Amino acid sequence: MVEDQKFYLGVDGGGTGCRACLCDADGVPLSFAKAGSANIMSSLDVARDSILQCCSEAVEQIGLPAEKLSQIPVYMGLAGAEYEALNTKLKQRLPFENIIVETDARISLEGAVGSGDGAAAIIGTGSIYQYRYNGVEKTTGGWGFMVGDLSGGAWLGRELLQETLLVYDGIHAGSPLTQAVLDQFGNNPQKIVEFAQGASPASFGTFAPMVFDFADKGDSFGVRLVHKAVANIEETLDRILPDATSPFCMIGGLGAIYAQRLGDDYKKHLIAAKGDALSGAVSLAIQSFNGRIL
Repeated sequence: MVEDQKFYLGVDGGGTGCRACLCDADGVPLSFAKAGSANIMSSLDVARDSILQCCSEAVEQIGLPAEKLSQIPVYMGLAGAEYEALNTKLKQRLPFENIIVETDARISLEGAVGSGDGAAAIIGTGSIYQYRYNGVEKTTGGWGFMVGDLSGGAWLGRELLQETLLVYDGIHAGSPLTQAVLDQFGNNPQKIVEFAQGASPASFGTFAPMVFDFADKGDSFGVRLVHKAVANIEETLDRILPDATSPFCMIGGLGAIYAQRLGDDYKKHLIAAKGDALSGAVSLAIQSFNGRIL
């Protein structure tokens, strides 16, 4: 019977969405589910609700009764989980008997390179770098777009809105990109400020596609901003990689977009990720609760 089998849950939760995979004891995926944001820095309650929603749906899909949910071991990789106080509060608000909460960067690296050495630049709404060499795993970045997360989508959006206000004030020369932003806000700078005051990182990140689109058309500010973003990534890679020939992955929602813009010296050592963050969460669930390396 289904109820008698061993099951494990892997969860990948970020600023733009939460995904869950229910697998068997061999790590074979049985069901998948999605829900909303699960960034515990942005909102602990929203994250909890998203996690419960997608985990419950994954369990329901294979016909397990709802009361079995709390008995399934779960390994989560969540944005904001590096903050221990939030991590602890989340665990207290979830029903799971066996739960491990790690950062989304941790499961991303596992999905990208497996259990061996390697590095991953994870660029999406935010940015963070996770790497493991000689069995020692470290993290760089991930401080939030207000003071960090350089080159992430939210950072791009914030930089664009800031430049647009400088253009409006006549301090900087404008470009089609900054004019497009002004048009979007009815040429009213107060609306930009009102948006910024209440906007989430994901909301700021909605401007990222516009930046790349205009940059590809030669927009002066778009080109400068993308160049600055790429330079941030290359500078960080220079610091975290053991040497100039070390391979690395570019993952996350903007990873592939930035990968094609890196300098040739970096592209030569760029490798494809083995899997995604959710597959990393599943792998770590099996390792942690079943003692097996997939």
